[in-house]
Amino acid sequence: MLRWSIATVSMGGTLEVKLAAAARAGFRAIEIFENDLTFFNGRPRDVRARAEDLGLEIVALQPMRDFEGMPEPMRSRNFERAQRKFDLMEELGTGLLCVCSNVHEESLGEPERAARDLADLADLAARRGFSIGYEAMAWGRHVKDWMQADDIVMRAARPNLGLVLDSYHICVRNNPLAPIADIPAGRIALVQLADAPAILMDPMSLSRHHRCFPGQGDYPIGDFLDAITKSGYRGPLSLEIFNDQFRGAPAATVARDGMRALQVAGETLDARRAGAGLPVLNIGPPLPPAATIRGIEFIEFATGAAESSRLVDWLGAMGFARVARHRTKDVELYRQNDLNIVVNREQDGFAHSFYLVHGTSVCALAMRFNEPRQALERANALGAQTYHGRVGPGEAIIPAVAGVENSLIYFMGEARKDGSAPSNWDQDFIFSDEKQHAGPLERIDHLSNVVRRSEFLSWITFYKSILGFVDEPQVELADPYGAFYSRVIGSPDKSVRIPMNIGDGGSTGVSRFIDTFGGGGVQQIAFSTQDLFGFVEKARAAGMSFLEIPDNYYEDLSARYDLSDELIERMRGLGVLYDRSKGGEFFHIYTHMFDERFFFEIVERRNYDLFGAANTPVRLAAQMSELDEAMKSRAMLSM
Repeated sequence: MLRWSIATVSMGGTLEVKLAAAARAGFRAIEIFENDLTFFNGRPRDVRARAEDLGLEIVALQPMRDFEGMPEPMRSRNFERAQRKFDLMEELGTGLLCVCSNVHEESLGEPERAARDLADLADLAARRGFSIGYEAMAWGRHVKDWMQADDIVMRAARPNLGLVLDSYHICVRNNPLAPIADIPAGRIALVQLADAPAILMDPMSLSRHHRCFPGQGDYPIGDFLDAITKSGYRGPLSLEIFNDQFRGAPAATVARDGMRALQVAGETLDARRAGAGLPVLNIGPPLPPAATIRGIEFIEFATGAAESSRLVDWLGAMGFARVARHRTKDVELYRQNDLNIVVNREQDGFAHSFYLVHGTSVCALAMRFNEPRQALERANALGAQTYHGRVGPGEAIIPAVAGVENSLIYFMGEARKDGSAPSNWDQDFIFSDEKQHAGPLERIDHLSNVVRRSEFLSWITFYKSILGFVDEPQVELADPYGAFYSRVIGSPDKSVRIPMNIGDGGSTGVSRFIDTFGGGGVQQIAFSTQDLFGFVEKARAAGMSFLEIPDNYYEDLSARYDLSDELIERMRGLGVLYDRSKGGEFFHIYTHMFDERFFFEIVERRNYDLFGAANTPVRLAAQMSELDEAMKSRAMLSM
């Protein structure tokens, strides 16, 4: 029966913790990595009993290394070693031993010799009722590709000898996937799943440090699963992940993310099969479908009395106007066209707690869905718990789930166009005469989330599984004090786009934000306009100032692009940056940082769909210069 499984090597912690985390996340099958037994304070039979109590089937013991094709006396010792592994398997109550292709420098390369050794091993295993799975490792000395492993298995011709097909080893070497569908199902002993980023690195190093869950990397896991299931294979589909961040994270978090990734992989597989007229497989309980996101309804800032006046001044200079006050709370709504900014000064409750920890900051986002109830049901099915805040009589009940650093993501519906029911805004706010307010800013172009490196992949899985987001390839950028990595994730229609940013180096912009903010969160909010230059001139006249860009940037810009001297000088005078791509143009500008926490970006797109990554190093250098000056000023004042 097709079922989700996870190898204990995928998680950190003791074996007892790993088993409990896997069961809690919904797994019903597990592979035991032999190293975990080495550090287990008990007998293998105790592991078996614990797994049975948790409802876990132990589907395999792995790995047996450097077995086939060895000269004597190492060959004889290998068979003695195999007998000890069979003893372990008997105590564990598992029937499959996974053997990976030999990497030993003394191994012999003849396929017939390898097949003979595996046949003899399978015969020994059969006497005890066990099976052998043979896996091609991408860095094997002689056998690197699944086709080679399959040839050896067929030469050995033993009914209890089959292939272990691992998506990582297959995809990292660009092995063909479609022919897997033609392998007889009975010849496949086990299927293992792992994704990885498309970065240039030797397969072994990439495997040992950067494997990740399906959907967190760039490999064609959907194509792999499609071919596997077309073969007729109906056994375990098991995560086998080697990842430094996973080993350091709580096992419960890793297991939860793994299950989320697999559930979405199964959902995608079933949609693919249904589209091809094939029966769906329903691996695990079906998920409510992802609702369609229509955009971001509002951004909510938690703030205090001292800082709120500065925040409101910034909003006013950018064209926002206060149009409403909350009926029962110290909360105001600032609006410009379809942009809604909520400023929350409450002295108790969630927003106040968030402010006490993080200072003035974005504490919540509201996503607008066509079917918010369906979206919430999906979130709950994937393990995200619903949050309900304090609600007064007659006020709107807007459910939410926890986002980055325990900020909130609200699930809101669309207002009825016929006006047959009051909107959430009408229920909760008292509006002034000006319910709408026109201005130069039109929509939220994108938001950036800064996250800890250890949480990066977890949040990718969160957005993709729960909200149905899709991601774009990761990019690496230069930071004056280290490296800066970004991966954009957003709704399929791009109405919501969120660059997820991480950094390496203790003084990078990302690291400083995390230190100042006390964790991850929204660092950048970008608004779009059709006339950036006009906006900047009006904002400056209203008292707004912007990030100072070095003159050398404009000298370089003049050399790289055929822009008029007049345009270059206008950009220089206003602090506007520029990028170009495939006939499109991008003008954008940044505000200063608000209390070293967040900043705004205003963009004008002219047939341009990127984010001006070429200008990120300039922006980071300018921001770091401002932060350094602020630190010096504080140091002088404290003397």
